[in-house]
Amino acid sequence: MGALLKQVSALLLSHGCLLIGNGLFMTLLSLRSNLEGFSTELTGIIMSGYFIGLFFGARYTGYLVDRVGYIRTFSVFASIISMIPLAHMLWTDPVFWFGLRLVSGFAMAGLLMVTESWLNAGVSNQHRGGLLAIYMIVNYLGAGGAQLFLLLQDPSGYQLFVMASICFSFCLVPVALTRTAEPQPDPPEPLKIMPTLRTTPVGFLGAACAGFLSASFNTMGPLFALQVELSAQQISWFMALGICGGLVLQTPIGKLSDRIERRKVIAVVAGLVVLVCTAIALQVEFYLRPELLLASSFLYGSLAFTIYSLAAAHANDWAKPERRMQTAGALMVGYSIGAIAGPLLSSNGISWFGPQGLFGFMAVAAGLLSLFTLGRVSAQHYQRKRAKPQFVPRPGSYYTSGELYRAVQAESQPVAEEAAFDGAAQAPVEASDDAESEPLAKPPE
Repeated sequence: MGALLKQVSALLLSHGCLLIGNGLFMTLLSLRSNLEGFSTELTGIIMSGYFIGLFFGARYTGYLVDRVGYIRTFSVFASIISMIPLAHMLWTDPVFWFGLRLVSGFAMAGLLMVTESWLNAGVSNQHRGGLLAIYMIVNYLGAGGAQLFLLLQDPSGYQLFVMASICFSFCLVPVALTRTAEPQPDPPEPLKIMPTLRTTPVGFLGAACAGFLSASFNTMGPLFALQVELSAQQISWFMALGICGGLVLQTPIGKLSDRIERRKVIAVVAGLVVLVCTAIALQVEFYLRPELLLASSFLYGSLAFTIYSLAAAHANDWAKPERRMQTAGALMVGYSIGAIAGPLLSSNGISWFGPQGLFGFMAVAAGLLSLFTLGRVSAQHYQRKRAKPQFVPRPGSYYTSGELYRAVQAESQPVAEEAAFDGAAQAPVEASDDAESEPLAKPPE
């Protein structure tokens, strides 16, 4: 494992710099939009442009990788995205800023696709889970630690824009200087959504809910903190604790889902997210204490940012080996839909109901997921035995993970039936209309 980390260290360093720049810039742009006098709804539209670009970038940049290779694609998109923060200072116009967010999202999709495909192509199945865990840590620490840059300068100035541009530019250096040979890209594959949607609707909806919760918090969270009159230092910690909180419960909840049916775990976690969001909204309404709000942000992140990992694991429980990339594409679409809708709807929630409307809308989204999942579990009368792959944490809080961009799924060895189902009900099939699904067991008389 040590030799492997040395081989991919340059790539991980570039990825960390990329996340620091994007994490800083996303929070900064939300605060700066408010300072420039943009309405809450308009800010939500501007911020959603990033996720629209992310979706189309994930869909089409694979053709560029196939044509010119990994390093050249990375260089092109790193150069483009490093110009974006500086371009925002040239002209303060919402239409112009929305266009820049589209370009930024498209470029970020290409950068993440290169990074994650490269990582997966260079690791064996034996070490893939460990490498993805390290990759996840880099995701959370980079995006969360970026929030602390807000302590250095006032968002009303130009300095933070320059810092974000520097981070974006520096991410090109390690990759450009690496002596590790780049892998040969795989031919792009068309996305097919319906087979996965028919087989695992909870997995698809879980990915959509994860996108909604993640994008809402990351884009509208700074605006929420500003409207409840937190200081610049408190806003920085509010966002940092929420994002870094995603690291805490990933493994414990994942191991729990390895032992019992994942849909039940998804329903419980989504229900807990509803309770935390409700508690934050009540704090704003009746008794606001910054220390308690920071603790609640950490608790929110530790729960909400596990939903994507659980949804991805559940979807892959029932994905046939030849459909892994199709499952990844379906999860990409689900996450992207939720991420695009998140800033649009949550910004309206803030506009209509005040700052507590943000967590009110997120509570509704998590509640719908919990109810839908419980409905699927209670309505399912047929069961079949199937060994479950071990849970692998997915960094789906700040960006979409390797599943969302052509990264190869971790081919974990199936857990032994006795260990996977120890004291738990056998995992039920979610749908029976998949033409290639195994025959269902006959229900008891």
